[in-house]
Amino acid sequence: MKKIFPIILILIIVVSCGAPKYIEEVPLKLKYDEAKIKKTLGIKENQNNQRLVDQYEEGLTDEQIRVKEKYAVLLSVRPDEIKRYDFYQYIDKWLGTPYGARSFSKDSLAMVPFVQALYSKAYKKSLPRTALGIFKSKDIELFLSRVDLEEGDFIFLRYNKDNPISDVAIYLKNDRILATTKSSGLRVFNFNDDYFQTRYFASGRIKEDEEKQ
Repeated sequence: MKKIFPIILILIIVVSCGAPKYIEEVPLKLKYDEAKIKKTLGIKENQNNQRLVDQYEEGLTDEQIRVKEKYAVLLSVRPDEIKRYDFYQYIDKWLGTPYGARSFSKDSLAMVPFVQALYSKAYKKSLPRTALGIFKSKDIELFLSRVDLEEGDFIFLRYNKDNPISDVAIYLKNDRILATTKSSGLRVFNFNDDYFQTRYFASGRIKEDEEKQ
């Protein structure tokens, strides 16, 4: 017992002398300079990838959030750019439907009757029953510049010289359009594809005064 007591006393002295030095040298709270760390590691900020929490409006349903995220990816845009939920939700119900001439059902569809239904649902607007009829409508403002294209604009396509306005597509965003082809059915395409560039005839938009009514 006499031998153990000196050993314990020595340990207490060593610990008591070392403790203040340990506490002084080891910080209790670490502070990180995020900007400095990113600079050191060569990490660059991507301005296009904003946090999703800053891009969602309040009060969105689960379905609206799903559509927002899905079409942000499909169109390669930020989620906060997807705002017309009736428009995209209706498109989403039919996306992937096979092509069928002059038909409009879950089994097959043609673009014109689909566009009629889409505009009736999302814009409360009635359209003529043919692509040429839409093109000639007094309610449509025609233009050629692709720079002026906006979400919901018409893209008029010409497939042969005997039929100047053969079909219609819908402009979405970021050079993405909604169209039908025999091989792919209804889907989102890149407007820059040669297939559409060689067939592009004109663009159109519902006149503002008519749309507001």
